Amino acid sequence: MSPLHHLLHQHATALLKAGSYYGVHIVVAVAVAYAVTGNWLAALTLSLLEPSVQVVAYFLHDKAWARVPMARYRTLLKTVSYYGVHLVVAAGVAYAVTGDGVAALTLSLLEPTVQMLFFYLHETLWERQAQRRPSAAGPCAAADGPQLPVCGHRSELQHSA
Repeated sequence: MSPLHHLLHQHATALLKAGSYYGVHIVVAVAVAYAVTGNWLAALTLSLLEPSVQVVAYFLHDKAWARVPMARYRTLLKTVSYYGVHLVVAAGVAYAVTGDGVAALTLSLLEPTVQMLFFYLHETLWERQAQRRPSAAGPCAAADGPQLPVCGHRSELQHSA
């Protein structure tokens, strides 16, 4: 098996989950943008353009934070500052596409909030699916090493004895 096939196989579930969330994210972004603007072209443009600009902003933000010394609340402060960057970028892109300041501000505040709700639903569905699937490690996945597993099945050591 090639290294790429191995990598894809090893992370298949995570890749499917990320792909499904990408689809959910785009659909929600289009729906919210259309609800605010009433314009399908603007909605589609915003839902595809804004994430592309956000990636550049994220890269620059991350590079800037790489220069900040480690601090106790670094991750929290970085998250808060990125939230601000995200809002500014979202409003800027929305204004560039719509030419409407109120719509831009509304979209920059409303869309992330609605995305958060759909993110929660998406995570809940994937968690339920993961709980229904049998573990790849078998019925004794909770067993740690050669100890007797909690589930009562025989461990590897017992099978070989």
